[in-house]
Amino acid sequence: MAASTKSYVQKYLKISQGSAVAVSPTTLLTICHILDSRPYVFIIKGKNIFRVKVVSGDIIGDRCVISVKSPVLKPVIGYRAFNTLSVGNQVYTVGSPMGLENTLGQGVISGLRKTKGQRLVQTTAQISPGSSGGGLFDSAENIIGITTFNLRNSEGLNFAISIEDFAK
Repeated sequence: MAASTKSYVQKYLKISQGSAVAVSPTTLLTICHILDSRPYVFIIKGKNIFRVKVVSGDIIGDRCVISVKSPVLKPVIGYRAFNTLSVGNQVYTVGSPMGLENTLGQGVISGLRKTKGQRLVQTTAQISPGSSGGGLFDSAENIIGITTFNLRNSEGLNFAISIEDFAK
C-alpha cells in the first residue's frame, strides 16, 4: 500500500493496532486506548481473523476486556501478585509490535509505582508501537501485567498495569 493511501486509511478509518492477552478460551485483556473510537475490533491469530466484542472498559484506568464468540484462545496459566514483585526481577514482554505476532522482549522490573489508585510495574523490557495491550510475564510464565505505555524521549522507561488491577 502506498504511503499516502496508508495514511488516508489510518486517518479516516481510524485503524490502530495493539496486543491482547487471553485469560480464558474466549476472553482477552487489553488496554482501552487502542480500542478508542474504533467501530470494529478484530484479533488476528496466525492466519485467522476474529471479530471481538468489548465486554467492559475503564477508560480512565485504560483497562478493557474483550471477547470472541468461539473458544479459540490459549489462556495464560498463572498470575503473580503485585506485592510479590521486586525491583531487579527478570521479566518478559510478549506483544505484536508492527504486527509481528508473539514478539518477545526481555528486561527487569526497574520500579513499582502506585499512582491514582493504580499499580504500575516499571520495566526495562521493550514496549514498541503495537505491543501495548500485550503481557508482562515473570520467568515462570506467570502474567504480571498488561503493557500500556513508555515514556517518550527516554530509554527503558516502560510500564504495565498490574494484572490485579484488571480484576477491580
